[in-house]
Amino acid sequence: MTDETKAMATDETFGLADLAAESGVSERTIRYYQAERLLPPPSKQGRDAVYRRDHLERLMLVAELRDRGLSLHTIRDLVATDNPTRTVSEWLGVDTTLSAPWSNDRPRAVTRDELIEMIERHGTVRPGLLAELSDAGYVRIEADGTWSVPSPALLGHAVSLRQAGIDVEISARMRDLLRRRLSKAVDDTVKLFVERSGTGFAGAASPDEVATAVGALRPIAREMTSLILAQEVERALAQLVHSGPRAMQRSRRG
Repeated sequence: MTDETKAMATDETFGLADLAAESGVSERTIRYYQAERLLPPPSKQGRDAVYRRDHLERLMLVAELRDRGLSLHTIRDLVATDNPTRTVSEWLGVDTTLSAPWSNDRPRAVTRDELIEMIERHGTVRPGLLAELSDAGYVRIEADGTWSVPSPALLGHAVSLRQAGIDVEISARMRDLLRRRLSKAVDDTVKLFVERSGTGFAGAASPDEVATAVGALRPIAREMTSLILAQEVERALAQLVHSGPRAMQRSRRG
């Protein structure tokens, strides 16, 4: 783009209706964005409001951030700075780092035959097993006849445990119990990171330092969680053994 073309683009102006047509954002929404300080006020030519290319770019940026799931309140905080482009760019970098998956275990949609193959990698497919897995939430049949598998890894663990004599219903209750307890622990952990960001977590908390800290945390957090869980299971089982056979019998009657 030549300097002359850039100048022409910079000087391009829109009326409210033209801006709405160009951006795909309704006139009413544009006025609302102005009132909420998401969009700079227009200049005036007589009684007419005049918008420029930067207004259009701001509307496109707001649309992109909304597509990413941000609230208008958060978007306003990002764009209401001296250099909104840099602020948003830094936030998007942090967003990409924080949103990266911590596990390769992703949901899958499979045919019945593919589901059977997945199960047979871990155990024997016997009559009624698919119904048990479905009741426990490990798989779900869809209207078109395909099967949804929210977590192939958890499905494999459930089948392996079933082969060892642990019912699917029991493994599902263990899964749900761990998720409830771990979700609280993780919420508290993330809150700690947020509170200490820049003063004990991620150095000065620049986007690059956040990426480095989270990158180091990702594998170690998995190992720590696994290790602490194993230690706690060992403790609880040792306590049960120490309590003697009668305590185990009382637990089974309860």
